[in-house]
Amino acid sequence: MMRKIPLLTAILVLIKLNVAADVVLYPDPGDLSEIEGIRESGLFDVTVNGEDGFVYHGSEPEFNKYGYAKKGGHFFTFEHDDSSTVELSLKVDGEIEKFEVLPKLVEVEKESSSVLNYSIKGYAKVLTKVWIAGEEQWFILSAEEIEHEIPDSDDPSVLFLEAGVHQFGRTWDPFVDGVKTLYLAPGSVVQATIRSVDKKGISLIGKGVFAQAVWENGKQVSPLKAEWMADMMGMHFRDSEDIVVEGITVINCPSYQLEFADCEEVYVNNVKLLGFGESNNDGMHLYGRHILVENSFIGASDDRICVTGLFDREKFEVTQKSELQPRLEDTDVHDMHIRNMVFWGQKNGGDIMITWNGGKTCQDILVEDCYSLGFTNKGFLAAKHGGSVVAKDILIRNIELFHRRLVSLEVKEASCWGAGGGAIRDVLLENVSIHAEPGEVDLQMLGHSEESNISDITFVNLTANGQHILSLDETAIKTNEFTKNIRFE
Repeated sequence: MMRKIPLLTAILVLIKLNVAADVVLYPDPGDLSEIEGIRESGLFDVTVNGEDGFVYHGSEPEFNKYGYAKKGGHFFTFEHDDSSTVELSLKVDGEIEKFEVLPKLVEVEKESSSVLNYSIKGYAKVLTKVWIAGEEQWFILSAEEIEHEIPDSDDPSVLFLEAGVHQFGRTWDPFVDGVKTLYLAPGSVVQATIRSVDKKGISLIGKGVFAQAVWENGKQVSPLKAEWMADMMGMHFRDSEDIVVEGITVINCPSYQLEFADCEEVYVNNVKLLGFGESNNDGMHLYGRHILVENSFIGASDDRICVTGLFDREKFEVTQKSELQPRLEDTDVHDMHIRNMVFWGQKNGGDIMITWNGGKTCQDILVEDCYSLGFTNKGFLAAKHGGSVVAKDILIRNIELFHRRLVSLEVKEASCWGAGGGAIRDVLLENVSIHAEPGEVDLQMLGHSEESNISDITFVNLTANGQHILSLDETAIKTNEFTKNIRFE
Protein backbone atom coordinates (compact mmCIF):
# COMPACT_ATOMS: atom_id res chain seq x y z
CA MET A 1 0.00 0.00 0.00
CA MET A 2 2.69 2.47 0.96
CA ARG A 3 5.44 3.53 -1.37
CA LYS A 4 8.81 4.04 0.23
CA ILE A 5 9.16 7.59 1.55
CA PRO A 6 12.32 9.35 0.35
CA LEU A 7 14.65 10.20 3.21
CA LEU A 8 16.37 13.16 1.59
CA THR A 9 19.71 11.43 1.28
CA ALA A 10 20.48 13.64 -1.68
CA ILE A 11 20.33 16.80 0.41
CA LEU A 12 21.69 15.67 3.76
CA VAL A 13 25.43 15.58 4.32
CA LEU A 14 25.74 13.10 7.17
CA ILE A 15 28.52 12.38 9.59
CA LYS A 16 28.77 9.47 11.94
CA LEU A 17 28.75 9.97 15.69
CA ASN A 18 30.96 7.79 17.84
CA VAL A 19 28.59 6.91 20.64
CA ALA A 20 30.18 4.50 23.07
CA ALA A 21 27.75 4.99 25.94
CA ASP A 22 24.72 2.74 26.47
CA VAL A 23 22.67 5.81 27.48
CA VAL A 24 22.68 9.35 26.08
CA LEU A 25 21.28 12.16 28.22
CA TYR A 26 20.62 15.59 26.76
CA PRO A 27 22.33 18.77 27.95
CA ASP A 28 20.69 21.44 30.05
CA PRO A 29 19.23 24.07 27.66
CA GLY A 30 20.43 26.94 29.82
CA ASP A 31 18.44 30.01 30.86
CA LEU A 32 14.75 29.55 29.99
CA SER A 33 13.52 32.68 31.75
CA GLU A 34 12.70 34.50 28.50
CA ILE A 35 10.78 31.57 27.01
CA GLU A 36 7.22 31.64 28.25
CA GLY A 37 5.58 28.41 29.33
CA ILE A 38 8.63 26.14 29.59
CA ARG A 39 11.06 25.63 32.44
CA GLU A 40 12.83 22.94 34.40
CA SER A 41 10.41 20.78 36.31
CA GLY A 42 10.14 21.54 40.00
CA LEU A 43 7.97 18.49 40.61
CA PHE A 44 9.90 15.60 39.03
CA ASP A 45 13.57 14.63 39.14
CA VAL A 46 14.99 11.85 36.96
CA THR A 47 18.12 9.73 37.08
CA VAL A 48 18.99 7.21 34.35
CA ASN A 49 21.45 4.51 35.38
CA GLY A 50 22.39 6.83 38.22
CA GLU A 51 22.99 9.96 36.07
CA ASP A 52 20.87 13.10 36.43
CA GLY A 53 18.59 14.07 33.53
CA PHE A 54 16.85 17.35 32.68
CA VAL A 55 13.05 17.27 32.99
CA TYR A 56 11.00 19.98 31.26
CA HIS A 57 7.72 21.41 32.46
CA GLY A 58 5.54 22.89 29.74
CA SER A 59 2.33 24.84 30.37
CA GLU A 60 0.17 27.58 28.88
CA PRO A 61 -0.01 29.99 31.82
CA GLU A 62 -1.92 32.88 30.25
CA PHE A 63 -3.86 32.00 27.10
CA ASN A 64 -5.78 28.79 27.61
CA LYS A 65 -9.28 27.53 26.93
CA TYR A 66 -8.98 24.55 29.23
CA GLY A 67 -7.76 24.80 32.81
CA TYR A 68 -5.44 21.79 32.64
CA ALA A 69 -3.22 23.63 30.13
CA LYS A 70 -2.34 26.10 32.85
CA LYS A 71 -1.08 23.20 34.96
CA GLY A 72 0.66 21.63 31.98
CA GLY A 73 2.79 18.50 31.86
CA HIS A 74 6.35 17.33 32.42
CA PHE A 75 8.45 15.49 29.86
CA PHE A 76 11.78 13.75 29.53
CA THR A 77 13.57 12.17 26.57
CA PHE A 78 16.73 10.09 26.50
CA GLU A 79 18.47 7.70 24.10
CA HIS A 80 19.81 4.23 24.76
CA ASP A 81 21.07 1.01 23.27
CA ASP A 82 18.14 -1.39 23.49
CA SER A 83 20.40 -4.41 23.98
CA SER A 84 20.47 -3.76 27.74
CA THR A 85 17.93 -2.79 30.39
CA VAL A 86 17.92 0.83 31.55
CA GLU A 87 17.03 1.70 35.13
CA LEU A 88 15.25 5.05 35.47
CA SER A 89 14.26 6.58 38.78
CA LEU A 90 11.52 9.21 39.02
CA LYS A 91 11.51 11.20 42.25
CA VAL A 92 8.46 13.29 43.08
CA ASP A 93 8.34 16.43 45.20
CA GLY A 94 5.55 15.14 47.41
CA GLU A 95 3.86 11.90 48.36
CA ILE A 96 2.63 9.60 45.62
CA GLU A 97 -0.96 8.71 46.50
CA LYS A 98 -1.40 6.51 43.40
CA PHE A 99 0.00 6.22 39.90
CA GLU A 100 -0.73 4.69 36.51
CA VAL A 101 1.62 4.12 33.57
CA LEU A 102 0.17 3.72 30.05
CA PRO A 103 0.65 1.99 27.73
CA LYS A 104 2.12 -0.92 29.64
CA LEU A 105 5.44 -1.01 27.80
CA VAL A 106 7.80 -0.65 30.77
CA GLU A 107 8.02 -2.21 34.22
CA VAL A 108 7.40 0.21 37.09
CA GLU A 109 7.62 -0.30 40.83
CA LYS A 110 7.02 2.11 43.69
CA GLU A 111 10.23 2.20 45.72
CA SER A 112 9.01 4.63 48.37
CA SER A 113 6.31 7.23 48.97
CA SER A 114 8.06 9.59 46.55
CA VAL A 115 10.02 7.38 44.11
CA LEU A 116 9.02 5.26 41.10
CA ASN A 117 11.56 2.94 39.46
CA TYR A 118 11.27 2.06 35.77
CA SER A 119 12.98 -0.87 34.03
CA ILE A 120 13.14 -0.11 30.32
CA LYS A 121 14.10 -2.60 27.64
CA GLY A 122 13.63 -1.34 24.11
CA TYR A 123 12.14 1.91 22.90
CA ALA A 124 8.93 3.22 24.41
CA LYS A 125 6.75 6.28 24.87
CA VAL A 126 4.61 6.22 28.00
CA LEU A 127 2.46 8.54 30.07
CA THR A 128 2.66 8.36 33.86
CA LYS A 129 -0.25 9.77 35.82
CA VAL A 130 0.74 10.57 39.39
CA TRP A 131 -1.67 11.79 42.06
CA ILE A 132 -0.06 14.18 44.54
CA ALA A 133 -2.06 16.00 47.21
CA GLY A 134 -5.24 14.94 45.45
CA GLU A 135 -4.24 16.34 42.06
CA GLU A 136 -3.35 14.39 38.92
CA GLN A 137 0.03 15.28 37.39
CA TRP A 138 1.47 14.08 34.08
CA PHE A 139 4.95 12.86 33.20
CA ILE A 140 5.66 11.87 29.58
CA LEU A 141 8.68 9.66 28.99
CA SER A 142 10.27 8.87 25.64
CA ALA A 143 13.05 6.25 25.55
CA GLU A 144 14.55 6.43 22.06
CA GLU A 145 17.14 4.92 19.78
CA ILE A 146 20.58 6.54 19.89
CA GLU A 147 20.97 9.16 17.17
CA HIS A 148 23.94 7.97 15.12
CA GLU A 149 23.67 10.36 12.20
CA ILE A 150 23.37 14.12 12.27
CA PRO A 151 23.73 16.69 9.49
CA ASP A 152 27.02 18.51 9.06
CA SER A 153 26.84 21.91 10.75
CA ASP A 154 29.18 23.33 8.08
CA ASP A 155 26.86 22.38 5.24
CA PRO A 156 25.31 25.61 3.85
CA SER A 157 22.03 23.77 3.22
CA VAL A 158 21.72 23.01 6.96
CA LEU A 159 20.50 25.40 9.64
CA PHE A 160 22.06 23.81 12.71
CA LEU A 161 20.69 24.96 16.09
CA GLU A 162 23.00 24.03 18.97
CA ALA A 163 21.85 23.33 22.54
CA GLY A 164 20.48 26.50 24.12
CA VAL A 165 17.65 28.95 23.54
CA HIS A 166 16.70 30.27 20.09
CA GLN A 167 13.94 32.78 19.26
CA PHE A 168 12.64 33.21 15.71
CA GLY A 169 9.10 34.48 16.15
CA ARG A 170 5.77 33.57 14.64
CA THR A 171 5.26 32.06 11.15
CA TRP A 172 8.98 31.63 10.66
CA ASP A 173 10.10 29.94 7.44
CA PRO A 174 13.55 28.41 7.97
CA PHE A 175 13.63 26.89 4.47
CA VAL A 176 14.85 29.92 2.57
CA ASP A 177 18.18 30.99 1.04
CA GLY A 178 19.11 27.44 0.15
CA VAL A 179 18.34 25.86 3.54
CA LYS A 180 16.93 22.36 3.11
CA THR A 181 17.45 20.97 6.62
CA LEU A 182 16.62 22.47 10.00
CA TYR A 183 18.34 20.51 12.77
CA LEU A 184 17.52 20.99 16.46
CA ALA A 185 20.35 19.58 18.55
CA PRO A 186 19.54 17.87 21.86
CA GLY A 187 19.16 20.56 24.51
CA SER A 188 17.91 23.21 22.08
CA VAL A 189 14.68 25.08 22.84
CA VAL A 190 13.20 27.07 19.94
CA GLN A 191 10.54 29.71 20.41
CA ALA A 192 8.87 29.79 17.00
CA THR A 193 5.97 28.65 14.89
CA ILE A 194 6.56 27.63 11.28
CA ARG A 195 4.73 28.40 8.06
CA SER A 196 6.40 27.05 4.92
CA VAL A 197 4.79 26.92 1.47
CA ASP A 198 5.74 25.50 -1.92
CA LYS A 199 8.86 23.60 -0.90
CA LYS A 200 10.46 20.37 -2.13
CA GLY A 201 12.96 18.15 -0.35
CA ILE A 202 13.06 19.67 3.14
CA SER A 203 13.61 18.16 6.57
CA LEU A 204 12.94 19.27 10.13
CA ILE A 205 14.89 16.91 12.36
CA GLY A 206 16.69 16.61 15.69
CA LYS A 207 15.88 16.17 19.37
CA GLY A 208 15.17 19.76 20.34
CA VAL A 209 11.94 21.34 21.61
CA PHE A 210 9.59 23.88 20.03
CA ALA A 211 8.05 26.03 22.80
CA GLN A 212 5.05 28.03 21.60
CA ALA A 213 3.22 29.38 24.67
CA VAL A 214 4.08 33.00 23.94
CA TRP A 215 1.45 33.28 21.17
CA GLU A 216 -2.26 33.46 21.80
CA ASN A 217 -4.78 31.69 19.61
CA GLY A 218 -6.36 33.58 16.72
CA LYS A 219 -9.73 33.91 18.44
CA GLN A 220 -8.07 36.16 20.99
CA VAL A 221 -6.26 38.23 18.38
CA SER A 222 -9.14 39.41 16.22
CA PRO A 223 -12.70 38.42 15.26
CA LEU A 224 -11.28 37.94 11.76
CA LYS A 225 -8.89 35.26 12.98
CA ALA A 226 -9.71 31.58 13.53
CA GLU A 227 -7.71 28.66 14.90
CA TRP A 228 -7.61 26.94 11.50
CA MET A 229 -5.95 29.86 9.68
CA ALA A 230 -2.44 29.12 8.43
CA ASP A 231 -0.72 31.76 10.56
CA MET A 232 -2.23 30.30 13.74
CA MET A 233 -0.65 26.84 13.38
CA GLY A 234 2.31 25.50 15.30
CA MET A 235 3.77 24.16 12.05
CA HIS A 236 2.06 24.55 8.68
CA PHE A 237 3.43 23.06 5.45
CA ARG A 238 1.41 23.67 2.28
CA ASP A 239 1.71 22.76 -1.40
CA SER A 240 4.97 20.94 -0.68
CA GLU A 241 6.62 17.63 -1.55
CA ASP A 242 9.20 15.30 -0.01
CA ILE A 243 9.09 16.42 3.63
CA VAL A 244 10.68 14.76 6.66
CA VAL A 245 9.78 15.71 10.24
CA GLU A 246 11.62 13.58 12.78
CA GLY A 247 12.61 13.53 16.45
CA ILE A 248 11.33 16.90 17.66
CA THR A 249 9.05 17.79 20.58
CA VAL A 250 6.31 20.46 20.45
CA ILE A 251 4.72 21.99 23.55
CA ASN A 252 2.06 24.70 24.12
CA CYS A 253 1.07 25.17 20.48
CA PRO A 254 -1.45 28.03 20.07
CA SER A 255 -3.63 25.97 17.70
CA TYR A 256 -3.18 22.86 15.53
CA GLN A 257 0.26 21.43 16.14
CA LEU A 258 1.44 20.03 12.78
CA GLU A 259 -0.43 20.46 9.50
CA PHE A 260 0.38 19.24 6.00
CA ALA A 261 -2.02 20.88 3.55
CA ASP A 262 -2.05 19.52 -0.01
CA CYS A 263 1.37 17.89 0.44
CA GLU A 264 2.89 14.71 -1.00
CA GLU A 265 5.63 12.29 0.06
CA VAL A 266 5.60 13.09 3.77
CA TYR A 267 7.50 11.12 6.43
CA VAL A 268 6.94 11.79 10.15
CA ASN A 269 8.85 9.73 12.69
CA ASN A 270 9.39 9.86 16.44
CA VAL A 271 7.78 13.22 17.11
CA LYS A 272 6.30 14.18 20.44
CA LEU A 273 3.31 16.54 20.19
CA LEU A 274 2.35 17.26 23.77
CA GLY A 275 -0.54 19.71 23.57
CA PHE A 276 -1.16 21.99 26.59
CA GLY A 277 -1.88 24.91 24.28
CA GLU A 278 -4.40 27.72 24.25
CA SER A 279 -7.26 26.08 22.43
CA ASN A 280 -8.11 22.99 20.38
CA ASN A 281 -4.63 21.57 19.79
CA ASP A 282 -5.27 19.03 17.05
CA GLY A 283 -2.16 16.90 16.73
CA MET A 284 -1.63 16.38 13.00
CA HIS A 285 -3.57 17.26 9.87
CA LEU A 286 -2.47 14.92 7.08
CA TYR A 287 -4.20 16.44 4.08
CA GLY A 288 -2.25 14.87 1.23
CA ARG A 289 -0.90 11.78 -0.52
CA HIS A 290 1.79 9.15 0.14
CA ILE A 291 2.19 9.83 3.86
CA LEU A 292 3.85 7.66 6.51
CA VAL A 293 3.59 8.58 10.22
CA GLU A 294 5.17 6.28 12.80
CA ASN A 295 6.69 5.84 16.26
CA SER A 296 5.22 9.04 17.69
CA PHE A 297 3.32 10.35 20.72
CA ILE A 298 0.41 12.73 20.24
CA GLY A 299 -1.24 14.51 23.15
CA ALA A 300 -3.96 16.92 22.12
CA SER A 301 -7.07 18.60 23.46
CA ASP A 302 -8.84 17.89 20.16
CA ASP A 303 -8.37 15.38 17.32
CA ARG A 304 -5.02 13.65 17.50
CA ILE A 305 -4.87 12.99 13.73
CA CYS A 306 -7.27 14.40 11.17
CA VAL A 307 -7.03 12.48 7.89
CA THR A 308 -8.91 14.84 5.62
CA GLY A 309 -10.58 18.20 6.06
CA LEU A 310 -10.53 21.85 5.09
CA PHE A 311 -7.46 24.08 5.24
CA ASP A 312 -6.55 27.71 4.71
CA ARG A 313 -5.16 28.43 1.25
CA GLU A 314 -4.47 32.11 2.14
CA LYS A 315 -5.73 33.23 -1.25
CA PHE A 316 -6.50 36.75 -0.08
CA GLU A 317 -6.52 38.90 3.03
CA VAL A 318 -9.64 38.54 5.16
CA THR A 319 -11.35 41.87 5.83
CA GLN A 320 -14.77 40.63 7.01
CA LYS A 321 -16.20 37.44 8.51
CA SER A 322 -18.03 36.48 5.32
CA GLU A 323 -14.63 36.00 3.66
CA LEU A 324 -13.47 33.33 6.07
CA GLN A 325 -15.21 30.46 4.27
CA PRO A 326 -13.83 31.20 0.77
CA ARG A 327 -10.28 30.87 2.12
CA LEU A 328 -10.96 27.21 2.96
CA GLU A 329 -10.18 24.45 0.47
CA ASP A 330 -9.88 20.67 0.41
CA THR A 331 -7.62 18.24 -1.42
CA ASP A 332 -7.31 14.61 -2.47
CA VAL A 333 -6.17 12.28 0.32
CA HIS A 334 -4.95 8.74 -0.27
CA ASP A 335 -2.13 6.26 0.40
CA MET A 336 -1.65 6.99 4.09
CA HIS A 337 -0.02 4.73 6.70
CA ILE A 338 -0.10 5.47 10.44
CA ARG A 339 1.63 2.97 12.75
CA ASN A 340 3.23 2.43 16.15
CA MET A 341 1.59 5.44 17.76
CA VAL A 342 0.54 6.48 21.26
CA PHE A 343 -2.51 8.77 21.37
CA TRP A 344 -3.46 10.75 24.46
CA GLY A 345 -6.77 12.58 24.25
CA GLN A 346 -6.68 15.43 26.73
CA LYS A 347 -10.20 16.85 26.27
CA ASN A 348 -12.06 16.49 22.95
CA GLY A 349 -11.96 14.76 19.59
CA GLY A 350 -10.96 11.39 18.20
CA ASP A 351 -7.59 9.74 17.80
CA ILE A 352 -8.25 9.12 14.11
CA MET A 353 -10.67 11.73 12.77
CA ILE A 354 -11.40 10.39 9.29
CA THR A 355 -12.83 13.66 8.05
CA TRP A 356 -13.66 17.11 9.30
CA ASN A 357 -16.08 18.13 6.52
CA GLY A 358 -13.65 17.25 3.75
CA GLY A 359 -14.28 17.07 0.01
CA LYS A 360 -12.64 15.47 -3.03
CA THR A 361 -11.27 11.98 -2.18
CA CYS A 362 -10.24 10.06 0.95
CA GLN A 363 -9.22 6.42 0.56
CA ASP A 364 -6.54 3.79 1.16
CA ILE A 365 -5.88 4.59 4.80
CA LEU A 366 -4.07 2.10 7.08
CA VAL A 367 -3.77 2.58 10.85
CA GLU A 368 -2.08 -0.16 12.87
CA ASP A 369 -0.29 -1.01 16.11
CA CYS A 370 -1.51 1.93 18.18
CA TYR A 371 -2.46 2.69 21.78
CA SER A 372 -5.25 5.04 22.85
CA LEU A 373 -4.91 6.43 26.38
CA GLY A 374 -7.44 9.22 26.74
CA PHE A 375 -11.15 9.32 27.47
CA THR A 376 -12.73 12.17 25.49
CA ASN A 377 -16.10 13.08 23.96
CA LYS A 378 -15.41 11.04 20.80
CA GLY A 379 -14.15 7.60 19.91
CA PHE A 380 -10.79 6.29 18.78
CA LEU A 381 -12.18 6.32 15.23
CA ALA A 382 -14.28 9.39 14.53
CA ALA A 383 -15.84 11.54 11.83
CA LYS A 384 -17.73 14.79 11.96
CA HIS A 385 -18.76 14.81 8.35
CA GLY A 386 -20.72 17.66 6.82
CA GLY A 387 -18.51 17.59 3.73
CA SER A 388 -18.84 15.95 0.33
CA VAL A 389 -16.09 13.32 0.38
CA VAL A 390 -16.90 9.61 0.34
CA ALA A 391 -14.32 8.27 2.78
CA LYS A 392 -13.62 4.61 2.05
CA ASP A 393 -11.14 1.73 2.09
CA ILE A 394 -9.97 2.28 5.66
CA LEU A 395 -8.21 -0.47 7.63
CA ILE A 396 -7.70 -0.18 11.39
CA ARG A 397 -5.88 -3.07 13.08
CA ASN A 398 -3.99 -4.08 16.22
CA ILE A 399 -5.29 -1.32 18.50
CA GLU A 400 -5.47 -1.22 22.31
CA LEU A 401 -7.89 1.20 23.98
CA PHE A 402 -7.51 2.04 27.67
CA HIS A 403 -11.07 3.41 27.69
CA ARG A 404 -14.51 2.46 26.34
CA ARG A 405 -14.97 4.94 23.47
CA LEU A 406 -14.56 3.05 20.21
CA VAL A 407 -16.28 4.86 17.33
CA SER A 408 -18.08 8.16 16.82
CA LEU A 409 -18.92 8.35 13.13
CA GLU A 410 -21.51 10.89 12.06
CA VAL A 411 -22.51 12.00 8.57
CA LYS A 412 -24.47 15.25 8.62
CA GLU A 413 -26.01 17.84 6.37
CA ALA A 414 -23.72 20.51 4.93
CA SER A 415 -22.07 22.09 7.98
CA CYS A 416 -18.96 23.86 9.19
CA TRP A 417 -18.29 25.06 5.64
CA GLY A 418 -18.53 21.57 4.18
CA ALA A 419 -20.62 21.06 1.03
CA GLY A 420 -22.59 18.04 2.32
CA GLY A 421 -23.49 14.86 0.46
CA GLY A 422 -20.61 12.74 1.77
CA ALA A 423 -20.54 9.20 3.14
CA ILE A 424 -18.32 6.69 5.00
CA ARG A 425 -17.92 3.20 3.53
CA ASP A 426 -15.78 0.07 3.61
CA VAL A 427 -14.10 0.30 7.02
CA LEU A 428 -12.48 -2.72 8.68
CA LEU A 429 -11.51 -2.73 12.36
CA GLU A 430 -9.48 -5.82 13.20
CA ASN A 431 -7.89 -7.00 16.46
CA VAL A 432 -9.10 -4.15 18.67
CA SER A 433 -8.78 -4.71 22.41
CA ILE A 434 -10.77 -2.50 24.79
CA HIS A 435 -10.26 -2.13 28.56
CA ALA A 436 -13.97 -2.05 29.42
CA GLU A 437 -16.94 -4.37 29.65
CA PRO A 438 -18.77 -5.07 26.35
CA GLY A 439 -21.88 -3.19 27.47
CA GLU A 440 -19.79 -0.11 28.25
CA VAL A 441 -18.31 0.18 24.74
CA ASP A 442 -20.09 3.21 23.36
CA LEU A 443 -20.69 6.21 21.08
CA GLN A 444 -22.26 6.06 17.63
CA MET A 445 -22.45 5.40 13.90
CA LEU A 446 -25.11 7.72 12.45
CA GLY A 447 -25.72 8.26 8.76
CA HIS A 448 -27.64 11.25 7.37
CA SER A 449 -29.67 9.87 4.43
CA GLU A 450 -29.90 6.93 2.03
CA GLU A 451 -27.13 8.49 -0.07
CA SER A 452 -25.11 10.04 2.74
CA ASN A 453 -24.87 6.91 4.82
CA ILE A 454 -22.41 4.85 6.82
CA SER A 455 -22.11 1.37 5.34
CA ASP A 456 -20.03 -1.79 5.26
CA ILE A 457 -18.31 -1.45 8.62
CA THR A 458 -16.73 -4.72 9.74
CA PHE A 459 -15.38 -5.63 13.18
CA VAL A 460 -13.08 -8.67 13.33
CA ASN A 461 -11.85 -9.94 16.70
CA LEU A 462 -13.19 -7.00 18.68
CA THR A 463 -12.75 -7.76 22.41
CA ALA A 464 -13.69 -5.95 25.61
CA ASN A 465 -11.97 -7.15 28.77
CA GLY A 466 -11.10 -10.28 26.82
CA GLN A 467 -14.70 -11.00 25.73
CA HIS A 468 -15.32 -11.39 22.00
CA ILE A 469 -18.03 -8.98 20.80
CA LEU A 470 -20.19 -10.44 18.02
CA SER A 471 -23.04 -7.94 17.69
CA LEU A 472 -23.94 -4.32 18.22
CA ASP A 473 -26.51 -5.42 20.80
CA GLU A 474 -23.68 -6.35 23.15
CA THR A 475 -22.45 -2.74 23.12
CA ALA A 476 -23.86 0.74 23.81
CA ILE A 477 -23.02 2.00 20.29
CA LYS A 478 -25.95 3.91 18.73
CA THR A 479 -26.94 3.54 15.07
CA ASN A 480 -29.83 4.70 12.89
CA GLU A 481 -31.64 3.66 9.72
CA PHE A 482 -28.88 5.16 7.56
CA THR A 483 -26.23 2.86 9.02
CA LYS A 484 -26.00 -0.23 6.79
CA ASN A 485 -24.21 -3.58 6.72
CA ILE A 486 -22.47 -3.63 10.10
CA ARG A 487 -20.76 -6.99 10.56
CA PHE A 488 -18.96 -8.74 13.42
CA GLU A 489 -16.65 -11.75 13.07
